[in-house]
Amino acid sequence: MSLQLETPFAAPGSPTRTEGKQRVLDYTQGSRAVFPVRFDDCRDVVVHETADPELIVVEYELVGKHLATGVTAAAPFIGVLRTRNGKLTHWREYQHTLAIARAVGQA
Repeated sequence: MSLQLETPFAAPGSPTRTEGKQRVLDYTQGSRAVFPVRFDDCRDVVVHETADPELIVVEYELVGKHLATGVTAAAPFIGVLRTRNGKLTHWREYQHTLAIARAVGQA
């Protein structure tokens, strides 16, 4: 099984699903290259174990600084991660898109 990345609440024009390790890497690296925020911290991490040993749910908050304005902001995320044979196979990420838009001056 190849790696899959899902972002059900992705911004308009962004994919909600990317499949294949190289495509996921290309997409995330390309997105980070044009995103005007430098992430400085990942805090309030809570990992929820599930009845399925290959599945976890993680809550976290990313903190970053807008590169143009210098404003620091935070946004909460939830990730649903599946592994198989010790490797990540699926990452579904729920982002607080309004908080992110506000942080980068788009709301």
